[in-house]
Amino acid sequence: MPLETDASYACPSCGEENALGVDPTAGRRQTLVEDCPLCCRPLVFSVRIDGSGDALVERVERE
Repeated sequence: MPLETDASYACPSCGEENALGVDPTAGRRQTLVEDCPLCCRPLVFSVRIDGSGDALVERVERE
């Protein structure tokens, strides 16, 4: 299993497409807080790791 996998998302603040680095070994369901790399606003992510180890952003919202 890779140490990090990327999940794509659209920032709810600025609308830009970005990628979030996720550690698949941290659990099948994760909640992360990261700043958007473009507009720098904090975002809360709900992420799920699927059976093949890929990360999927289920929800992203402003903090």
